[in-house]
Amino acid sequence: MANQRMQIDPEKFAAQFMATVNITLDPDKSNMESAAKEALAAYLSAYYLAQRFNNTENEFFADPDRNKKTSGYQRILGELNQY
Repeated sequence: MANQRMQIDPEKFAAQFMATVNITLDPDKSNMESAAKEALAAYLSAYYLAQRFNNTENEFFADPDRNKKTSGYQRILGELNQY
């Protein structure tokens, strides 16, 4: 598995993430806008996280110095923790 490329569909990942996020909607219009902003921020955060993961995964497989002792998974987690 260490030599197989993994790709995450950012739209599906973000949609699944949104299904798990608890954003409460109050009928009051002022709270609806802030809830929508919170939901949008959550969706975009998940979407771009998946894209960064895919980019890091692609860079790993394009990297000619793959023979390091760290696994692809460890390298990807290390790179994602920099954000």
